Amino acid sequence: MGFVANPRITFNIVTSDRLVGLDDHRALIVGQIGTGGTASGGTLVIDLPRSDAEINEILGANGHAAMMARAFRGINKVSNLDVLLLADAGGAAAAAATIAFAGAATRAGTYTLKVVSEEKHAYPIDVALGDGPAELIAKIADAVAADRYLPFTRSDNTTTTTTFTAVNKGTHANSWLIALDGVIPGLTATLTAWSGGATNPSLTAPLDLIANIRYQTIVWPEAYTASAIGDLLDARKNVTNDVMEGRAFIYQNAAFATVKTNANALNSSEVVIFNNAPNAGTAWKGAHLPEAPDVLAAKFAAARALRFEDGASISPIVVTNAAKDQFGGIHTASLPYFNTPMTGVGQPQKGTGYSIEEQIELEGAGVSILGANRENNAVITGVVVTTYLNDAAGNVDDTWKYLEWRDTHGVIREFMQRNCQKAFRQHRMTVGEAPPNYSIINADAVRSFILLLNEQLAAQALTVAGTEARQFLDANLTITPVPAKRRFEISMKILMVSQFGEAIGSSKYAFDTNG
Repeated sequence: MGFVANPRITFNIVTSDRLVGLDDHRALIVGQIGTGGTASGGTLVIDLPRSDAEINEILGANGHAAMMARAFRGINKVSNLDVLLLADAGGAAAAAATIAFAGAATRAGTYTLKVVSEEKHAYPIDVALGDGPAELIAKIADAVAADRYLPFTRSDNTTTTTTFTAVNKGTHANSWLIALDGVIPGLTATLTAWSGGATNPSLTAPLDLIANIRYQTIVWPEAYTASAIGDLLDARKNVTNDVMEGRAFIYQNAAFATVKTNANALNSSEVVIFNNAPNAGTAWKGAHLPEAPDVLAAKFAAARALRFEDGASISPIVVTNAAKDQFGGIHTASLPYFNTPMTGVGQPQKGTGYSIEEQIELEGAGVSILGANRENNAVITGVVVTTYLNDAAGNVDDTWKYLEWRDTHGVIREFMQRNCQKAFRQHRMTVGEAPPNYSIINADAVRSFILLLNEQLAAQALTVAGTEARQFLDANLTITPVPAKRRFEISMKILMVSQFGEAIGSSKYAFDTNG
């Protein structure tokens, strides 16, 4: 350097030894492109923007995928979100629904027409004395024309009947909502449920686009083959030298027996199916809740993904008042999912939905429930379970039964894997003493580090805290060095926290203190 400097001192700057957290949470929506979008079907849109305007520009405002993406971003503007965008299949057919009127109003009143979504597409129709079908059809036309982002088109079959037709072709719209609230003397209304949608897009080539990308949360449309996403995620549960796991969420508008059969066929620890009793009443036809089934899945997926975002405010999607549970992070893996508010979802028709006994039966069959709370003024989640029921040999197994258990298993494993990989990124191994100030470890050093990681997890309400729990792990932690293979063979049993889901007991009553 051309100068004299003594004593000669050198300090190298090295990276921090701090523990690391989980991978950034990345979510995926799979759906069909609308008209006018700048993206193309059969492509993967990476890092979808946050605003409705940008979503509409890219995906096509009236499309199936855009509808789900707007619902997701309405709850979660934080998580990374990709969209696997599909084009309608050649030769596919679009679903349609109709409403027909007869008679003439003998008293003024108001109808509320709901098409697909009460939150987005509910139309108050003011009816004057003497109004008949032609007047009502005209008023519906005006109301729909003023709406934005319609996933359907409207046309008049006759002066008495209006038809709604899905923009995207395929079976996804066959369980959409059409409902009419209100009774007006002199008028009758006949609703025809959505039907006729046929032939969904092929998934084979599009799924290749996500072969090397980890998604912790996936929104999977009910119309698409569930086993396709189940097979993909099941294969990612345990992979060599990496963490690729994630969960998919589906709302299936299927009958009680059918949804049980579907869950049993999947038997996947990585797939959650939501359901409640489909409604085929005179004035309400479609899903139990007044929202598109795929949008319901997107709303829950958005809330779950937000819970994992470190420091994100999650107060609107949790009902606990605990201070640290108002913000997202690794700890939310063990926080119960039941009672999660479903933001923006309207109420089901009173008197509909599964009984408590049916809900419990579905829970045991691997099906989760979305429905009204006891006051009928909000929609919440029931107990959220995966579809996993038994091992490959057919033995009943509850290891992966509850989503909280599955998520807690996952984050414990990921936290340990990522931190061990960082801490021991360039180390020698020995079966003897490890001399200081060198990158060299023995079984005792590995043991100490795993116990340290467990303490960090316990501090975040994921593993059991306390001396007994630490002693349990220490007693059930086996570390065998195998220098000839350059590895440590590790076996451990960790005490994991659970959730308070039930209390049982008995009580006696007396009329005085002598009783």
